[in-house]
Amino acid sequence: MEIRILNIENKESYNVQFSGNGTELKAKCPICSHNRKKNKDKVLSYNKNKGTAFCHHCNASFVKFKPLRLDKKVYKRPEWHNLTTLPDNIVKYFEGRKISQNILKKLKITVGKEWMPQFEKEVDTLQFNYFLENELINIKYRGKNKSFKLFKDAELILYNIDSLKNSKECIIVEGEFDCLSFLQVGFNSVVSVPAGANSNTSYLDNYLHYFEDKEIIYLATDNDIKGIELRNELSRRFGKEKCKIVSFEDCKDANEYHKKYGGERLRQCIDNSKEYPITGLFNIKDFESDYYKLFQEGLQKGLTIGGEIDNFISFEKGRLYTITGIPNHGKSNWLDFVIAKLSIKYGLKFTYFSPENHPLQLHTATLTEKFIGSKFDNNKTETYKIDEAFDFLKNNFWFIKPDKDFTIDNILQISKDSIKKYGVNGIIIDPYNKIEHQYDRNTTETNYISRLLDKLTIFAKENDILLFLVAHPKKMAKINGVYEVPSLYDINGSANFYNKTDFGVTVYRNFDTGIVDIYIQKAKFKHLGTVGYVSQRYNVNNGRYSDMNDFEPDFDNSNWLIQNEFEEIEDLPESDEF
Repeated sequence: MEIRILNIENKESYNVQFSGNGTELKAKCPICSHNRKKNKDKVLSYNKNKGTAFCHHCNASFVKFKPLRLDKKVYKRPEWHNLTTLPDNIVKYFEGRKISQNILKKLKITVGKEWMPQFEKEVDTLQFNYFLENELINIKYRGKNKSFKLFKDAELILYNIDSLKNSKECIIVEGEFDCLSFLQVGFNSVVSVPAGANSNTSYLDNYLHYFEDKEIIYLATDNDIKGIELRNELSRRFGKEKCKIVSFEDCKDANEYHKKYGGERLRQCIDNSKEYPITGLFNIKDFESDYYKLFQEGLQKGLTIGGEIDNFISFEKGRLYTITGIPNHGKSNWLDFVIAKLSIKYGLKFTYFSPENHPLQLHTATLTEKFIGSKFDNNKTETYKIDEAFDFLKNNFWFIKPDKDFTIDNILQISKDSIKKYGVNGIIIDPYNKIEHQYDRNTTETNYISRLLDKLTIFAKENDILLFLVAHPKKMAKINGVYEVPSLYDINGSANFYNKTDFGVTVYRNFDTGIVDIYIQKAKFKHLGTVGYVSQRYNVNNGRYSDMNDFEPDFDNSNWLIQNEFEEIEDLPESDEF
């Protein structure tokens, strides 16, 4: 039996042929056996139940390998046991939260014993059953002491999603109790997100069509920082124009408000909901949470990619980053490396407009090398790594390739669609000169570029995304046979490429030494970066860039698509008892 295992220490994976029957299997150790005299001894033991392996010679420990993400997998479904008759103490518990037995029956809430990792044993749990088209898709188990879990390997969907049909309005809340509260006071089309105030809204991707006919979407998330962040992400996906903000005054959420003020007041929360602020007009109340968050936490550095460059630049959504460099100096390749790091480290999704990277399979091959750490070559790289990269790219990257219209308005409209449909977090336009520029003889190139850059910065802010623009410089002069380092002022067309961007980066390669200097030439926000430069070297094996360490690069050839064995517990809403 061949099993793929991952070494906990070096993070390398191995395909190992095990033999034996029962729970314990034996094999040669992939780390030490080839160095031993008795290299045929099966010193590696594998436990099928635990999914772990241990070498009794070199003491190496392994776990069963799991790829980072596999969209191809078939989701598991829990078995439905129609045990909706609840004991009296549970009914009274819900009555204490002003939720009647009729609502419990309508939502098919059950109870039962379930093994919970927080206690490492079976305990009594409430069971919120997630149905789709009357088929059980998932279960959230809720035990005491704020313990939660979802059914293992089941699909994430919205709770009570079937209620969205045949309604022009709906309410989205952050937890099942909040959903039950709104149902209790007479609303019918109410859903809850499955994983609390988690900014990852990929559970919407396959079900956005449920919201296409909605005229109003009431966002009734919790009244805290995480809840507001979730609300903002939902409005980004659905469009602020159809969303309204629900406030619970001095209460944290809908159920707390229901218990404190009663059903009629909870209904009034929907009646008193507010539209998103008028575009361009703000009051301090519109950013109250951000105001106090800044006071409490101070200015925070943006997203970082690791290495010395973190001292000079970090990445924050809502900003425009302009990248320039002499042709063939690697500016697009370096940007791809940055994008790959941000995607793998923070789970960000990106859309490319990159017509120079044609055909698309060639561009995705270069991205693949950055993720897996080795060549896109069937003589040098195992097929399973290519499969994993394919799945990761499929879930996180999209490419704009218009048939005819290459105008900036069309590029941004397609980008907007990818933001709404797939939750994209970043847009790359590479390069500027491939945009179809339209301006008449009464408009100067300088004014046109100024308006275009304004359009990009506004788009980045309104959609809360990272926006990267690659632009070629004019032909640079040579000094003693060496090109000068171009600045943002050297980009063809206008000094506004410096004036209007938030951050400016020049990629400059020394062909004699192989060293690539990354110049941060503009950093508009000092808490996010500063001007300066970093020397790196390009890794021809995988297209990554590494810092120079004592004049030698510390190349990283590891596979970034290896899942961390110790996953974090999901951010789920808290409970007082169950």
